[in-house]
Amino acid sequence: MSVNDDMFVSASNAFSNFAVIMHPFRNTSNTTTTRCSMRYNTTDRYVHSVAVVGIAKNSTNAEHFIFVFTAEKMSTMTPYVCIGHIMKSTCISTVQCTDMGTGGFHQEYFLIGVDNNGTFAYGFSSSFVFKLNIYANNITLNVSTNSVWPSLGFILHAMDVADTWAVVAGYGYLDDVKKNYAALGCLIDLSMIINASCTSLTSETTYLVPSNVISYSELYELSVGIRSQKVLVGVHRLSTVVIVRNLGSSLNVTGIYTLSYPGATSFGRVVDWADDTTIAVLVQDPDTTSWSKSQVFFYDERSVMLTSPLFTFPNNQQILGSRLSRPSFARFGITSEGNMAILTDNADILIIPLASAGYTSLWIDTIERVFAFYFQPTLCIGGTYKNRSSLGPCQICPPRTRNPGTFDNAVLQCIPCSNNSSTSFCPLASLVDIDLNTVPTYSQAVAYPETGDTTDVEDLLLKNMFQISSNARCLIISPLLWTLIVGGVSLFILVFMIVIKECECHQYVKCRKKAKNIFKHTDIIGEGEMWAGGLATFSILVLVSFSYWFSVSFIRRYPLEEVFEPATFACDQSLVNAQFSSGLELLDIPKSEESQPIFDLLDAQIFYLTIELINTGFMCDSIKTQENLSGTKYVSLSNNCTQSVPEAITSITLPVPRHETTVQINMTGPYWIGAIRLCIRGEGQINMSSTLRQLDSCQFYATPNRAIGRLTHIPIVFIKNINVTHALGASDQTLYSGIWIPTFTIVPLSDEEYYVDYGNYLRYMSSLTIIQVMLDERPFFMKNIEQPIVRTAELVFKLLLFTSLCIELFGFLFLIVKLLIAPLLRWIVYLWKKRRGQNDKSNSSNGFTRSSSHSISSYKKDSIQKMEIDQLMALETNPSIFKINQQDKHNKYSTSNIELNSSEINHRF
Repeated sequence: MSVNDDMFVSASNAFSNFAVIMHPFRNTSNTTTTRCSMRYNTTDRYVHSVAVVGIAKNSTNAEHFIFVFTAEKMSTMTPYVCIGHIMKSTCISTVQCTDMGTGGFHQEYFLIGVDNNGTFAYGFSSSFVFKLNIYANNITLNVSTNSVWPSLGFILHAMDVADTWAVVAGYGYLDDVKKNYAALGCLIDLSMIINASCTSLTSETTYLVPSNVISYSELYELSVGIRSQKVLVGVHRLSTVVIVRNLGSSLNVTGIYTLSYPGATSFGRVVDWADDTTIAVLVQDPDTTSWSKSQVFFYDERSVMLTSPLFTFPNNQQILGSRLSRPSFARFGITSEGNMAILTDNADILIIPLASAGYTSLWIDTIERVFAFYFQPTLCIGGTYKNRSSLGPCQICPPRTRNPGTFDNAVLQCIPCSNNSSTSFCPLASLVDIDLNTVPTYSQAVAYPETGDTTDVEDLLLKNMFQISSNARCLIISPLLWTLIVGGVSLFILVFMIVIKECECHQYVKCRKKAKNIFKHTDIIGEGEMWAGGLATFSILVLVSFSYWFSVSFIRRYPLEEVFEPATFACDQSLVNAQFSSGLELLDIPKSEESQPIFDLLDAQIFYLTIELINTGFMCDSIKTQENLSGTKYVSLSNNCTQSVPEAITSITLPVPRHETTVQINMTGPYWIGAIRLCIRGEGQINMSSTLRQLDSCQFYATPNRAIGRLTHIPIVFIKNINVTHALGASDQTLYSGIWIPTFTIVPLSDEEYYVDYGNYLRYMSSLTIIQVMLDERPFFMKNIEQPIVRTAELVFKLLLFTSLCIELFGFLFLIVKLLIAPLLRWIVYLWKKRRGQNDKSNSSNGFTRSSSHSISSYKKDSIQKMEIDQLMALETNPSIFKINQQDKHNKYSTSNIELNSSEINHRF
């Protein structure tokens, strides 16, 4: 094949046909006016080489096209050169041929090339070299190879022609004495042709088999490409490319690069220049692409390494359609303006025009039975950009930049992301700047409550009844505070009644007496004997009432699932009448008849898996879902897919066939994924006392500033979580509730390290992105038990005990007052009076002492008179005791006389 910017020609000896395309890169419309099939006019022809001239210089309206080719009459082995003429509009063609010898032996290599001006064609064979004036159809020069090659053993294999010089690559004697073949590059001055200057291209240490060099062998093929003063030579056998510079009279090797790609059977069979600094190399049978068995690798001429390709063709943006069925590339050529044509092993032709900045050439799909397939420059897809003209794909946007893919104009640089907040998500290959708050992670897995420090209702009562906190709310509802307030009021009443008694306030005597009777009736401490106990009873009632209020409110706070308001009756507002325990149990353990339904509900629940592709351009029609079976077997799964272009989110929802399986999502296209959010959902159900809770859990997967890899495995492990809520009353049922808790594992998400180690070009080598979600279940379940701290009957009994405790506490307080405090007070009063009496004696005069004695005598006399009056009144009532009273009276008088005498003695003393 041969190609320039105006014309493409390929020759197929198997089909005896020339495929001709006029203006292949200027017009990509699928019409027959630019493609012609030019049949050989004889069956006795074997075409060795072809070279295009293009539009004839004397052509009007670019109608007349010319190409040249070298061929051989197979019957006589006669070599000849031909000029082919073809008309663009009609495909009418003519051929003018000239014999180049008498024949007699087969030409293994018979090459032809056309100078840059399209005026002369130069032919090279193993026996002669010629120069052809194309427009005059005249051989202007024909010389034997003896005058051209310095080595008689030189066998040419490839050539390329510039304007005034050409380079022929082949195998020749590097040492005429030893006659060992080596790869040589020979510079030919086209004005003279003779006396070529040859240079060794490689340093070979192995002996080359002459028969493989002389006769055609694909392994020994060479290729040559010229750009300006630089020459590129491909040495297929050594997987080597050689860069040579034309120094005017000789060639100088400036670079030798030997590469061996894994899985590749050929490297460097065909080479060419993509531009002044970029080289293109054909690589055969790489195992990294699904579109073809061959690839064209593009390198910077200064960096040719396994990891340094700038890009390859085809790639995930520049695919080959299914019509070609993964072909091999036989030849390719790149024109002076940078356009490329490829000839496949099936004689199909690929036309790839150079795409300017912001564009890339994409495959135009067709169902027509044609031999030429076109690519057309198209704007870069979302998440990519391109800042220079090339044959390759658009590059992905760096982190913190984006391209939504909705612009009408070319994107030469990605747009900086505007949102710089901590919730901004704008990684590699972004289309939009996403707020992470819109795609949160959430889970239904919560820590099961822990039982408080106090699980005894008596302790709870004591703790909540006898505490005073500095917190204002706690202080207001404190039972002890209100008990003290009522106790203070009772103490005030007690003191007031004592004051009334001591002051002998006759107007309050009756009220005091009635109050005492009332308080005695309320006395539960002294069993109605102490009116002061009645006052203390009010405090007991306040404390006990608070305890009843607390108990009734507390017992209602069960179960925890039905508690929605804080505990306003206690200082600790989280107080609940529940205690908890958790543990793991094996699923294989037989279940009770009461608990089996919840396991059945969990096993029957259908999972709905939602995969949200975030910051991606993948469209729904390019997404397929499947369930992987054993080995490579799988079954397709239906899915519900939605796409939001403004938010760059594609969501796929599908029912999971089983709880333990692997679901695979296949995405085909040249796009990337910034992040993934996996959501597992399932509907709830109620069956008698068993409740299956609704499942709804999401996990966000992303790697900062990177994209999700082409193959991502995400395991999700499910654990049954069963809550057992025991009944509060004996007649109630035990309640069971269950939910699946998914556990999401942290997994590697990015291929960035792989690209760093093996080459960034691999990022564009696959258009298939796979996400595998592996679902599994643990062989045990989490059992959470909730039961009340106290039940109704127990609480009633505890309240009675607490009431008795309160009464006993106040009774004990009275006992302390009676046995300890009251005697202590009397002793203090006694000491105070005694001390006061001593002070009075030391400070009084004798007159005052006598006056005091007289007063005492008068007091005793009044007392005796009063006693006599009482006795008389008693006598009137009962005369029989008169004598006794008389005797008592006598005795009293005697006693009084004795006391009087004693007083007098003391006075005198």
